[in-house]
Amino acid sequence: MKQDTRLDFEAVFNSLPTPWLVMDPDFTIIALNRAFLDAIMRSRDELIGLPFFTAFPLTGDSRHIVQDSLERVRDEGVVDVLPAVSCAVAVNGRTQERLWSCTHVPILGKDGQVAFLLKNAQDISELQASKGLADLPSASARAGESGPRAGNIQVLNQSLLATVQQLRCLVMKAPSFMCILRGPNLVFELVNIAFSMLAGGRDLIGKTLREGLPESEGQDYPHLLENIFKTGEVHVGRKTLILLQDAPDCDIEEHYIDFVAQPIMGANGEVTGIFIEGNDVTDHVRTEQRQALLIRELHHRVRNTLATVHGVMTTTAKASANIEEFQEAFSGRIASLARTHAVMTEQLQQSVSFQHLLTQELGPYSDDQGLRIRLSGPTVDLPSQIAVPLGMAVHELTTNAVRHGALAKEDGRVEVGWSLIEKDGESALFCEWNEFAGPPVTPRCRNGFGSMLLERVLPQQIRAEVTVDFAPGGFRLKMAVPLQNGQ
Repeated sequence: MKQDTRLDFEAVFNSLPTPWLVMDPDFTIIALNRAFLDAIMRSRDELIGLPFFTAFPLTGDSRHIVQDSLERVRDEGVVDVLPAVSCAVAVNGRTQERLWSCTHVPILGKDGQVAFLLKNAQDISELQASKGLADLPSASARAGESGPRAGNIQVLNQSLLATVQQLRCLVMKAPSFMCILRGPNLVFELVNIAFSMLAGGRDLIGKTLREGLPESEGQDYPHLLENIFKTGEVHVGRKTLILLQDAPDCDIEEHYIDFVAQPIMGANGEVTGIFIEGNDVTDHVRTEQRQALLIRELHHRVRNTLATVHGVMTTTAKASANIEEFQEAFSGRIASLARTHAVMTEQLQQSVSFQHLLTQELGPYSDDQGLRIRLSGPTVDLPSQIAVPLGMAVHELTTNAVRHGALAKEDGRVEVGWSLIEKDGESALFCEWNEFAGPPVTPRCRNGFGSMLLERVLPQQIRAEVTVDFAPGGFRLKMAVPLQNGQ
């Protein structure tokens, strides 16, 4: 007959010489082995189904230390060791305070979550630490060693454990993101807070890279990490583009990272895992990209501005009767152009409001009662491509009103109203310029710079539709400007 070789895990559990207790994630006791029951001198029936802290009513610091350890194991899926913790047990009807060394181990379920917690507890009350401290359990102490050698080993163990705990705390709270991936399938073993935030706060422990970050499929970095596991070569990435989901139910976003992926070597020199450390430099890269864009925009604007200045100079010279007239007109137009550029330079979006263009030209001619200059309309921000030619047009209209129109008389006034309309399926600025109580209006006898600007430059550069009317009661202008020019 063939012998049944299947392993009886319950028999193995009860045969273990060291004390073990099993809890669910709510810390309810569901199993204890014989060694644990012998150590605490209690029966299985009186403990199964009880919450751990009901079965063992710890108080004070001991309660906080044990509970913090269990919660850390349950919530983070890591092993935690308590070198020495005090807990009372009943011995021969009398309660005694005993010193225990405890190890808490997470057991993961099929879903990768902590399904059970194993607790190993060693009674170390008989071991006395040197200098008044309780010793930790060690191989030499269990073998019967005592005296200075055993005490020194225990002090060393305690120092090493404290160092490990401190390093773990530093890693978890480090500003750089860090993680450890184990095995050829790249299973997350450790993830610090910064990495968790980068990954949208997802639970990654116990999952493979492709399971924890499904958006990694089709990207380069999974293959890069798999190659590191095969070759054992260190990889340094600079401003590497990766796509990550920053939060559940959010769109996938671009991130740029600087990182180092370093293989973790086993005792035989084989690669057992990968340690990754780096920083999210997305903001820095975006700043560089914006700076490059602004430099290109600056070059483009300088070329356009020089061309505009040349056009203004040429047209002004043709329309001027003498050098004095040319100098006055040219200086005014260049000053208007400079003011518009100055306003746009101060704005991060490189734009200026239409009302600001009007105010900087008409403002000097307003009165205290606000009767001479009346402006009304919504806030409309104009991109540089529209603001520059419109600013010059407002300057020409204002200059004409001061020399020949309503602002040439004390009682004259200028009213400008504007609104947003839809024109040919796109948003447009509609503006009306009306002058009242000025000198009698006479038709123009020659076309100057202002006429050329309104009738040729604006339609060609910004697709504006301009209508002017030299009505006897005062000059009138209507203008519609599509706002998509700057987008």
